Amino acid sequence: MERITRKIVTVAQNGSGDYTTLSAAAAAQDPAIPVQFVLEPGVYHERPFLELADYIITGAGTDKTVITAGVGGRDPWPGEAKTGTFRSWTLFLGGQSARMEHLTVENTAGDGAYAGQALAVYADAARVCMVDVALHGNQDTLFTAPLPLTEREKNGFRGPREHAPRLDTKQYYRNCEISGNIDFIFGGANAVFDGCRILPLKHKSGISYITAASTPKGSPGYLFAGCTVQGTCPKGSVYLGRPWRAYARVFWLDCQLSSEINPAGWDNWNDPANETTAQFGESGSSGPGASSGSRAFGSVDDRAETVHMQQMLQDFRRDFGF
Repeated sequence: MERITRKIVTVAQNGSGDYTTLSAAAAAQDPAIPVQFVLEPGVYHERPFLELADYIITGAGTDKTVITAGVGGRDPWPGEAKTGTFRSWTLFLGGQSARMEHLTVENTAGDGAYAGQALAVYADAARVCMVDVALHGNQDTLFTAPLPLTEREKNGFRGPREHAPRLDTKQYYRNCEISGNIDFIFGGANAVFDGCRILPLKHKSGISYITAASTPKGSPGYLFAGCTVQGTCPKGSVYLGRPWRAYARVFWLDCQLSSEINPAGWDNWNDPANETTAQFGESGSSGPGASSGSRAFGSVDDRAETVHMQQMLQDFRRDFGF
């Protein structure tokens, strides 16, 4: 494998590094030169926007390096009524290849019932890899681009990619922790969550949804493999997924599911027609929330689909170097 010569840039709040914020460090780089940002321990109150060809962001540990902001979709925006979902991010990852490791990113805007949608990460790079990263929020914690082709409400896609082409992204999350309550992992990416800890949080409505995929028709969508689901929700109040768009595709493989999971598993987003187009699957689940074969719709323990998902997992691991 060809070795990449990568510039090393140190970020430290106490002034001992090259920069004191990731935002300043990123803005100073030549977008074409591969770079690694090393973030020293600290709580970084900022909203970095990265649009580079090839970059790595390395922290000192999820309990030591934290990037934090508190912007909600219902917050005011200059000249407009509200910020909206896709301008609420704490960290924006654009460009071609983005890797993050050993740090936490959070949006502290609060419960979506009051703050609206609030992204911790807007993951838009063509290739995204996160290893040992914690993503914390409430509603819409992690957006895995691309956006759907069309919005459902006027100005609903206000943000950095509102008018951009909808390009496929490939995303791999390994040994990460992701928390939230409403649609907190959502978007149109082809993404694998490998050995991740999924923490659904109690919502004032009494119902929480882990995923809201908008998978383009014919794409692989989301795969959760060897993950655990254990949060703070009442028994039976959490759905594994609902379709943000008609062809949403989500598969759970060999995951440990808590009693928080609703026996129906999937929600059709108040549209029975979605049950004929969305694809939700599950195989090898264990724990009190595992399927008894009575999920609302979608395949459960379908052998052919299971084999296909196992192959997808191996392909992603190999492609991302694991």
